[in-house]
Amino acid sequence: MIRKIGLLIGVAACGALVTSCGSDDTPTPTPTGTDTATPTPTPTSGVANFDFTADFDATSANTSAIVAYFTPEGGAEFFNDATRINGNSGIEYIATPNSVTIRFPEQSASSVFDEDDLQSNSATERVYQDGDVGLTLELPFTYILRATLETDNQDFTRDTVDGTLRSERVTAFFSTSTDDTDITSSITYTGDPLIVGGEEGVTAPNALSAPQVTFTITPGSDDVISGTITIFETVNGNQVQVADLDFSAIVGENNGFNGTLEDNANDLEGEFAGALAGPNRDEVFITFVAFNADDNRTVLGNFIGD
Repeated sequence: MIRKIGLLIGVAACGALVTSCGSDDTPTPTPTGTDTATPTPTPTSGVANFDFTADFDATSANTSAIVAYFTPEGGAEFFNDATRINGNSGIEYIATPNSVTIRFPEQSASSVFDEDDLQSNSATERVYQDGDVGLTLELPFTYILRATLETDNQDFTRDTVDGTLRSERVTAFFSTSTDDTDITSSITYTGDPLIVGGEEGVTAPNALSAPQVTFTITPGSDDVISGTITIFETVNGNQVQVADLDFSAIVGENNGFNGTLEDNANDLEGEFAGALAGPNRDEVFITFVAFNADDNRTVLGNFIGD
């Protein structure tokens, strides 16, 4: 299942190191609809030891997503579009002197940050800023690294209205789990989902959220991972439920999995993919998107659990 890229295609064309570019809301190439769905590839990653005090180099595939927000001239910022993006990402981290080189699937050039761009650091997070381009590296637990590249002040025209776009590309790198032993007892993973989206042209940034959730692997003839992410939108100071997504998939021999989402109550459908990380299946990463093409609602997110 491939989400129509729609207005977002202009964002991807800008590139990470370009602070502004012209575009419109005509997608090229024509997006593929859900009636011609193809299997969702499971995420893969090169083995890496994520320690901000040491060098590391990692690659991943099918772990990325992109979201964009539009600010019309003289107006307030709102959600523009979002989609998952399959393909390869790569990161090279050098501890001393500190630098990061990162590339996302649809980018023609890498983004590079050095020690002069480092704004804050801790054992679990690094934040860089170079003009209108910023990078945040997060290590929620041990074996999965989440990277968010934000590009602001991109010239953009939406439905003949001029303004600027702010885009966020998110990807994950993980230490691949090579554990192929039989799963004989339940495994649980708990974490906080990262959620974005809403109604295109309407929803304000950061309006969506989800409470902490637990996913469970239940052993059997097929080992099934399952869990539910309930999503809320803040409307006039109140929390309104806008999605209730039930995940269920068979964990494959490579410790990866994928599946489809269907939320009939909220008229949403979508896809997800994930993988287990760490030497003993210690953590899990899931990326997902669900949408309603008729009224331009999208919820997109990822989950890292331990």
